Amino acid sequence: MYQEKIKKVLEKEHKTKPTLIQKETYDAIINGASIVALAKTGTGKTLAYAIPSLERAKKGQANSVVIIAPTTELAVQIRHAINPYIHALGLKGVSLVGAGNRKRQEDNLKKKHPEVVVATPGRFFDFFSSGRIKVDQIKTLVIDEADDILEFTKMELLSSLGQNLGSDAQILLFGATDSEITRDAEEQFARTFLLIDVRNDQVSETKHYFLQVDNAHKIDFLQRLTRLDKFKGILFFDSNQTMMRFAGIFGHTKTKFELLANEFGKERREKALRDLASGNTRLLLATDLAARGLDISGVTYVINFDIPSEVNTYLHRAGRTGRMNAEGYVVTLGDDHDFRDLKKLLEDRDDIDLKRVYFAGYHLTEKKPKKDKEPDKDKHEENTQNNNSKKLNIKAKNSNKKHKKRKNKNKGYHPHYLKVNK
Repeated sequence: MYQEKIKKVLEKEHKTKPTLIQKETYDAIINGASIVALAKTGTGKTLAYAIPSLERAKKGQANSVVIIAPTTELAVQIRHAINPYIHALGLKGVSLVGAGNRKRQEDNLKKKHPEVVVATPGRFFDFFSSGRIKVDQIKTLVIDEADDILEFTKMELLSSLGQNLGSDAQILLFGATDSEITRDAEEQFARTFLLIDVRNDQVSETKHYFLQVDNAHKIDFLQRLTRLDKFKGILFFDSNQTMMRFAGIFGHTKTKFELLANEFGKERREKALRDLASGNTRLLLATDLAARGLDISGVTYVINFDIPSEVNTYLHRAGRTGRMNAEGYVVTLGDDHDFRDLKKLLEDRDDIDLKRVYFAGYHLTEKKPKKDKEPDKDKHEENTQNNNSKKLNIKAKNSNKKHKKRKNKNKGYHPHYLKVNK
């Protein structure tokens, strides 16, 4: 199926058995077809398009393979993933991302004449419009996370680029869900596409849980989640503003975490990802924009701070865990109303079985815990009737202490910071 040089790299990386999407798309890509490929997240889509595209590339044909990714983090991740295969075939590659030094990237294009270009949309069209990358050079155009690319670039630019490619060029659209760009690909790019959809044939081991909690206690519950066995998680927020506000509060707890924030520089974002991947930290706070398509090994938990507004958002978040059939859990936080909303959001997804879940020591359980038994009322009444004034005074004093303790316990988001006078 693959060239011998590629097989040696696959053996070294212990990836000798192709995944379903890799098997189903290989022949079509190697033969030059344009395809729309849909597969669940974490099932090997990057190598599915990369290996045959690289095998088709010819040495010396600059910019012949162009891979478009929606975010800097994903573009860098793709480049790292395919570098061993680029080198094995004697090719050269460059990354063109908005967070990188533009002058250095331009020099790489001029001096290296790379066959493989991995780029974010903005930086790609920057160099394309200045003539550094020419349309007749591109033989394979890959749009990764195609189901979500419309959020990050104008469709007109991609459509125009695709329509102006030569007749011998191919366009590969890879994604996890249907979208306008995948459904209307033939109209948008004025060419015939082969649809390869393996989602229904892919089995996922990821479990989908709902943990009931009110807003006032979400931080307490998140602290408990981070103490679960084998926890390595990503906590998702709908907006960068909400995430930063939460981080300011959560930073006063003893829970260690990292941030993947838009306003942070490239080096700090990369460090946050490295720390999570290496286990130096076990919790990463992120938004959908920042974490789009990320493949971080060993992520066991994806946590939704709030209910996602769209099914595709939920699915992409869920795809950060349980990758390549590993153990994974998606935990959504909220109240009864949120639970009903989430069930409605996922009602058409037969592959998702949403369950309520509860804490049980250092793991989660679907079994609802039993309530504590009520004290013996008769005995309580008898003791009350026989109490003398001294006992009543002690009871009143103790009662005041309990109220005071309860008030302190619920105050703020970080109760362990409160000093209680003994």
